[in-house]
Amino acid sequence: MTLLINSQITTETPEVKLLLTELEFTYEKKQVSIWNELLTPLIKELEQQDVDTIRQHPAIIGTKNVYKHYGKDPARFRPSSESLWRRIVQQKGLYQINNLVDLNNYFSLLYKLPFGVYDLAKLSLPIELIIGDVGMSYPGIGKGSVNLESALVLKDQLGCFGGPTSDSSRGMISSQTQHALMIGYVCDTTSQLNAIQEDIAKLLPTYLVNGKILRQQII
Repeated sequence: MTLLINSQITTETPEVKLLLTELEFTYEKKQVSIWNELLTPLIKELEQQDVDTIRQHPAIIGTKNVYKHYGKDPARFRPSSESLWRRIVQQKGLYQINNLVDLNNYFSLLYKLPFGVYDLAKLSLPIELIIGDVGMSYPGIGKGSVNLESALVLKDQLGCFGGPTSDSSRGMISSQTQHALMIGYVCDTTSQLNAIQEDIAKLLPTYLVNGKILRQQII
């Protein structure tokens, strides 16, 4: 697999890194242990916090500063990690989707970083992280068109398909997915990248049926 960060991003400050995990698994609509042992305890903890806690977290600040640097308004286009966290703080709960997406949301809430998961069978390698041009968009998951102008966005040979705000419906996980790519978007200097990858490598095989890590990389 080839995953690159465009030179427009690598030559700029602040720095952006990607946490890559390639995996195989068996899809489940719901894995109860993910909720009982991971998500529900974390949600109860986060429900005691407030919006000011979110605003002051270094991972959230770092991600929003990168958005501002490239001209994306983080008040209108929030990182997915902030949107999930705000939902919990506002006592709105969390949607149950499927085993892999639920784990993806757990990592996002735990580390306060945007994470995305993509069906590799629906993608055409190589993949590159770019800054979206004027007029770029894609249909979001459960929503209309997502404006990609000035946004961090993943692009393959077929077009753009994912990013730290909202992913496209093209690469979404489905009941047929067996081979997937998890990406963490890191825009701050406080996150412990090696420790995060170690946690992911431990938890994915534990909570996914036939879960197997094929490759991990920090880019």
